[in-house]
Amino acid sequence: MTPYCAYNVFSRKRQPALRCAVRQDRPVPSFVQGETWEFGGTVWSEEPPTGFQPETAHQAMQLTGYYLFHALQA
Repeated sequence: MTPYCAYNVFSRKRQPALRCAVRQDRPVPSFVQGETWEFGGTVWSEEPPTGFQPETAHQAMQLTGYYLFHALQA
């Protein structure tokens, strides 16, 4: 079971459905830059947006420090 936590979510400007989530207590990866990405808000793992998988996000944070996902339309 994954702990509930908040993630800052960034959207790729040219591909807005491509998102990068980073736990609020972790640094933003260097590839997330203002020219290419924009801040999309904060989400909670207990109320994730469509396409966000909390367990996968937790595992990705342990391995890479960020979680890439494709946002789905509700």
